[in-house]
Amino acid sequence: VCVYKDGKVVIDSVAGVLGENDPRPVQHDSLFPVFSTTKGITAGMVHWLVDNGKLKLEENIANIWPGFGVNNKDSIKVHHVLNHTSGLHNAASGSSMYELNWKASLNGVASAIPESEPGHLQIYHYSAFGFLCGGIIENVSGKKFQEVLDEAIVRPLNIEGKLYIGIPPGVESRLATLSADMEEVEKIKSVNVNRPDLPSTFQPAEIARCFPTFAQIFSSLEVRQAIIPSANGHCTARALARYYGTLAAGGIVPPPYPPSNDTSQNNDDVKRIFHNLEIHDQFMGVGDYGDLNHPNGLFGLGFEMNHSKEGLTGFGHSGMGGSDGFCDIKHNFAIGVTLNKMGLRAVTGHVVHLLCSELNVPVPLNYAAFVE
Repeated sequence: VCVYKDGKVVIDSVAGVLGENDPRPVQHDSLFPVFSTTKGITAGMVHWLVDNGKLKLEENIANIWPGFGVNNKDSIKVHHVLNHTSGLHNAASGSSMYELNWKASLNGVASAIPESEPGHLQIYHYSAFGFLCGGIIENVSGKKFQEVLDEAIVRPLNIEGKLYIGIPPGVESRLATLSADMEEVEKIKSVNVNRPDLPSTFQPAEIARCFPTFAQIFSSLEVRQAIIPSANGHCTARALARYYGTLAAGGIVPPPYPPSNDTSQNNDDVKRIFHNLEIHDQFMGVGDYGDLNHPNGLFGLGFEMNHSKEGLTGFGHSGMGGSDGFCDIKHNFAIGVTLNKMGLRAVTGHVVHLLCSELNVPVPLNYAAFVE
């Protein structure tokens, strides 16, 4: 767990072991699979291209991605993908082995047939989101996805070796291994709810059936090495919190942490990864960007919207099993939580509730039911 408040680290804690069969203690540089928390990183890359004038949110994707316009997709715009309203929510619902092939995955979503008109329905693009954003990123930048990740986020934030979407060789010893909390799995199975904001293949009952399997699949080395921008990010809690600490400050990168001994660095220099003074509105799809958002939806433009009793307070993205990263822009607060025992976010909920309460930050409504 790592927390930034007013641009400074105020909580930086690790606990536990790297896996059920790996008794080594978790370290600050341990890399955790964070599932859909990855989407918040991927969304930031798209916004970075927009901020640098290389992309427009209103751009038709078919204009920048050759071959995408087939099968009635010529009117799908960038903001539809970010807002989960493109109609392609099931476009990448095939096997995980299919998703390991980056080019095949991009070709798959580019040739897919939408299930609804763009902008009409907000249905969570659980897997397709990352490949759609990835195709946009590569076609606009002319660079590989991971090159843009490094240029836009990793290097400016000084989190080299702490954040990956597709791990490189040499980091295997730092990987946390996933396991499923079977008591929590049984609780999921007892939930008989149909959520219209989720595809049929991602309903609670379906997740319950696959929950233990996900722990095995996403702990495998071949899946960890693949590029799956919706689901297989690996990071430390420090890196995740630093990313959202930067977003909370409107793109201003916080001072180095841990503090650097390099006296050649001028800590008074202000480094930014975003320059739009309305970047928070852009992330959340409010204000001048409200026309690009789906009314009363759960998502802004790539991020989950966070509300508290004070109203809309910020944004972020959670991941299956309990990982989460988000910020409260009104209170300049950011948090990164990584874990490897997958549950129904109870552990994360207790942590978030405790830390928000101690720091006088409103508890997001999606965590309000948890107590210390």
